Amino acid sequence: MNRLNRLLDRMFTTDQMEWPKLRSMFLTLVLDQFFIFFIGMLSTALVSSVGEAAIAAVSMVGTVNGMVSLVFSSLASGGALVVARAKGRNDPDGIRRTIGEVTGLCGTVATVLSVLLYVFAGSIVNLLYPSVEPLLTEYAVRYMRMMAISFIPFSVFNAIFCIFRNLGDTRSSLFLTIAINVTHLLLSLLFINGLGMGVSGSGLAFILARLLGMGLALLWILRFANHYGVVWKDFFHFRRSTTREILSLGMPMTVESLLMQGGMLLVQVYLAGLTTTDLAAHAVANSILNLYNTTAGALVTISGTVCGQCFGAGRQDLVRKYCYGLIRAGRFVLLATVLLLYPLTPLLLQLYNATPEGAAIIYRALRIAAVAMPLLYCDAYIPAIVLRVVGDSMFVSTVSVLGLAMGRCLLGYLLTVPAGLGVIGIWIGLAVEWFLRALALRIRSKGRLMEKAAPG
Repeated sequence: MNRLNRLLDRMFTTDQMEWPKLRSMFLTLVLDQFFIFFIGMLSTALVSSVGEAAIAAVSMVGTVNGMVSLVFSSLASGGALVVARAKGRNDPDGIRRTIGEVTGLCGTVATVLSVLLYVFAGSIVNLLYPSVEPLLTEYAVRYMRMMAISFIPFSVFNAIFCIFRNLGDTRSSLFLTIAINVTHLLLSLLFINGLGMGVSGSGLAFILARLLGMGLALLWILRFANHYGVVWKDFFHFRRSTTREILSLGMPMTVESLLMQGGMLLVQVYLAGLTTTDLAAHAVANSILNLYNTTAGALVTISGTVCGQCFGAGRQDLVRKYCYGLIRAGRFVLLATVLLLYPLTPLLLQLYNATPEGAAIIYRALRIAAVAMPLLYCDAYIPAIVLRVVGDSMFVSTVSVLGLAMGRCLLGYLLTVPAGLGVIGIWIGLAVEWFLRALALRIRSKGRLMEKAAPG
């Protein structure tokens, strides 16, 4: 263990970051991701206890809800990268301005989108799924409207949460994660299991938990962790230069998110022709895959934080060093994650009341992911966030969309429907998508990261 620690110290200690701090950030972010995904998985399990119709309905509108939420989430992520750059430049006033603008911008965008989603929920569900049974339609519309309400407080919470993570203040982001997710779990237990409210209980739990999360996030950044002097008026004061920088990173991510979710919507449409058992199994497998992503998400977040600060300081050599170092270390981390979690699948499936037919599908899907993740995931996602940091967002977005189109959309459809593989076709398409992303981004990063950094 000491030998490994010395090796990692040589790999990751520089004049911009030390290995002990990086290790602390990683462990805190893993806990952060674990709470997000594990409690999300438990929430999915609670919905599944209502029946396959409920979890299938939630899965049906999940892509539309994801499309809306990823718009303001992408703006928050782009803004958080601007914060990391400002920290690298040692510009506290720039950090304060960006914190305020990102939070205010995300809240405004989310409010507009949430109103539209609430008003047109019925039309959207009927347009996308005209042939599903009436009970699924009723559940889907109800859940979509309740999630639309929850997006407004969540957009503010998520912006502040992303800012803390990209500033390297992982303890504050962990606190906020624990608070909102534990609250959501307890409320889900109360409304779904205790009061028998079903899909409505799940939606109400999201609304109340996210309202609490927004309140805590604002209190935390304005009072308890206000290292940069943020005040209320910063949330409503927009400066052209700061807004332009936020949008230059955030808008390509937003367009990418819309196109990606549009592609996922196409996937969901052709999946709707499968059985309710297939849809429920796909939703459960995705939920468990999110648990696998705890370490993967932490690695991607760290790459944005560290490389963003190095780029802001004008150290392109360190951007390159950390990018490839995190990819190499990440492959071993994800292998260990898969080896630890895959054997626990039988225990996890007990949470979902999966039928024997559904469990067989889930196992096959997760086996595909367990093989592909250690080999491809870090190569597919860490260069993406690093290339965004250095201003190459448009290329990353193009690769992401084309990878989805050729992987899950085209190949997934051919394998799922004409070839008759069912849900498994989607998961093979996902693995191919990771491979295509990894190949394109590795070629691009070898050229782009050799360029001279912009002045700090």
